[in-house]
Amino acid sequence: MYVSGPPEDRELELREHIEELRKRLIRICIILIVAVSISYYVSYPYLLSFWYSLVGKNPIYVFTPLEWVVIRLSFSVITSLLLLYPYIIYELYLFAKPGLYEHERKFLKSILIPSYGIFLFGTFFAYKFVVPVLYSIALSSAVDPYLSAEKTLTNAFKLLISFGFFFQIPLIMVLSDKFGIIRYPTYRSLRIPVYILILIFVTNLTMDFTGLTQIASLVLFVIMYETGLLILRVLNNEKRNRQ
Repeated sequence: MYVSGPPEDRELELREHIEELRKRLIRICIILIVAVSISYYVSYPYLLSFWYSLVGKNPIYVFTPLEWVVIRLSFSVITSLLLLYPYIIYELYLFAKPGLYEHERKFLKSILIPSYGIFLFGTFFAYKFVVPVLYSIALSSAVDPYLSAEKTLTNAFKLLISFGFFFQIPLIMVLSDKFGIIRYPTYRSLRIPVYILILIFVTNLTMDFTGLTQIASLVLFVIMYETGLLILRVLNNEKRNRQ
């Protein structure tokens, strides 16, 4: 099968590539710094609301002078990245576009907007249903639940982000198969090695000694990966039946 190359036939020099990347990264950094600064300035009431939505009426314990500053900064960075995700991806896409084949461009265009929506849904699902349940279980089993702000919120941030990414797995699998990047047989054959790698990853994801965060992340990944395999199997069977 013939695959046409990128329309930009002029091969850029390494210096030009680096200069183009530098310009786009500077733009991203400037707008990110502005967004983080604004978010940090207004973050206090929203961070308190986020805390109480996770752990109920349990008070916040800060054990070092800079702990609350670091938490507010982390919260501001995460919220800014969530809001600026489309812009950041767009800038990086424009940088990579000249070196992409047409089918690779179509793949990226078809996945960017849906994946962002699914990512937001995954984080919302974790925030609304998963994290509060896990924290309520952990708190109910704790003899003396003194909650460190840094550990509690950092663990929640990691869980929200991991759920956002894991929810996108079926979409990425289906589109990568459709555009011939990674086919269904490859996903099926890599199932066990991928599960082992994810097990290692989620084990080191957080310092949650109850293991609830790691279990929830691993279970979600397996469900999403198996869902992707099931969808691909159905689509491949339908394709064979039409032939």
